[in-house]
Amino acid sequence: MANTTRRNTLLAIGAAFAILAGAGLALSPDDQTLAYEHGPVSVAELTTGDALVVDIRRPEEWAETGVVEGSLLFTYTAPERFLGQLGPELADGRDLVLICRSGNRTQVAADELAALIPNRIISVEGGIRRIISEGYQTVTP
Repeated sequence: MANTTRRNTLLAIGAAFAILAGAGLALSPDDQTLAYEHGPVSVAELTTGDALVVDIRRPEEWAETGVVEGSLLFTYTAPERFLGQLGPELADGRDLVLICRSGNRTQVAADELAALIPNRIISVEGGIRRIISEGYQTVTP
């Protein structure tokens, strides 16, 4: 009976971790909090300061909606490729802000990058769609 209870408890714990992983949540082993931030960043926050703002969408998406002025345009496919290109820009420890169409891709990218770099990483909730809906006028890439 005790072995069955212990096994069921371990299965429940494993299932809980699987659900968290499936939801795309990156947990820091030290404090069990998100290893990156995902929130509604304002345009002012995107365009001021020294954070590296990277639009990780595809070229046809940039052309369709325009982009946030001053953002770097780099289609995200893998963390190694991303860091190979933009790693030198992050070497000074500055914040990395990621923007995509809706915020889903930036969460995946932020999760992958958080395990590889010490920089603060911010995934823009709602992506460019939210930014535009708040009245921001994008620029042509």
